[in-house]
Amino acid sequence: MPLSRCQQLPIAILSLLASACAHVPVGESPIEQAQRRLPKESALVVAEACFYYRNLLDFNHYLKEESRTLAADGARSLIAAFKDYGVSLSQFAVPLMCASPLPPRSNDKDGRVAESLEKEESSPVTAFPIPYAEVVKNDAVLKAAYEKLFAECDWHSYKKSTLYECPLLSAEQAALLKSRLKTSYLVALSLGGDRASPMHKTGSVAFGLLLGFINVPSDEATARVRLINLDTGALVWSSFPAEFEGTSPADLYYRVGEGGEARYEDLKVRKGWEKKLLKPLFAKQR
Repeated sequence: MPLSRCQQLPIAILSLLASACAHVPVGESPIEQAQRRLPKESALVVAEACFYYRNLLDFNHYLKEESRTLAADGARSLIAAFKDYGVSLSQFAVPLMCASPLPPRSNDKDGRVAESLEKEESSPVTAFPIPYAEVVKNDAVLKAAYEKLFAECDWHSYKKSTLYECPLLSAEQAALLKSRLKTSYLVALSLGGDRASPMHKTGSVAFGLLLGFINVPSDEATARVRLINLDTGALVWSSFPAEFEGTSPADLYYRVGEGGEARYEDLKVRKGWEKKLLKPLFAKQR
């Protein structure tokens, strides 16, 4: 039955309202807010690294000073890359060693740790993460807050939320770090280094030849960059987006070369890694 002109009027009005609502801009997303605020903020980098050295006879160990150097060098490179996007990061800090599930540590709770390559014969088993500064070593609350920067976020809550922020720090931890570091945004950098000694490489080749194939261990490096909002304590963005779906970097470590697991490439360090990892953070969102 055809509608009368009077009956058609409310439908026309509703149609206009629906069309208008469809064009109303939605609120600013956390990443868009970060893109707007970062050039004006005094953000800084908190970096951690884990350098693993492979020897013959399975006498492998993590190196403390080399890990610190790797973290510092990576932070400097990242600061330079941020500058290309108009963001001046004020400084960097390296409070911990081996704090994230990034390879080569992955899910290991502890490991044999030497002070440096020159002192590798002294390598007691030590629990991860390892604090560098005395102030972090002697303050369990502060150490836990720094450690949380590199832990897994609450992706279950993230999937249920419309805020597109993954809960990470507690309110107390966020307030503590914001008070100490004097910033609302924090960049958390994780680096992993895996190197085989010359003797290990030679031994592996010889062993491989005995079995009829060539097996040369390769040096590898991995990296992950996170942006954390200390106003909310949430993880806003990660260069490893799979973690917003509950995937840890450790989950992909042993899937190298399986074809379908291409997301492992998100972690590998290649030439120009800093700009490659940061590019999605500054991309237009809509």
